Amino acid sequence: MFLVVLFTSIYFIFHRWDFNALLAGTETAASLGIHVRRLILANMVLCCLAASTIVSYVGLINFIGLVAPHIVRRLVGNNHIYLIPGAILAGASLLLLGDLLARTIVSPVILPIGAITSFLGAPLFLYLLFKRRKSVC
Repeated sequence: MFLVVLFTSIYFIFHRWDFNALLAGTETAASLGIHVRRLILANMVLCCLAASTIVSYVGLINFIGLVAPHIVRRLVGNNHIYLIPGAILAGASLLLLGDLLARTIVSPVILPIGAITSFLGAPLFLYLLFKRRKSVC
């Protein structure tokens, strides 16, 4: 699991400039020399590989992949130079704090980590959903 996460993280960090170019649109990214279809396909495959590997080893941990990037995006903006490493660190920190809470809230009993992360992630998910719906209307 460590090797898959390490290699995919390195890939995403090396392609952070390409992601910044994609923020301006596919035509702009293509004019800058980025093969957009190949980049999008590689990103989808590597994200699926990393997510499936992590879930097969650790189990389902709710909302960490949704909460961490959005919190970091609020703090540092859309620049992937800071967003990708920040999201990696924020996800690890949120999971560590959630595990700490799961072990200490009811001391002799260890709560499932998915329950703790759901309490954090569900309200943020609903906020993002209603915010997006309000901006579309």
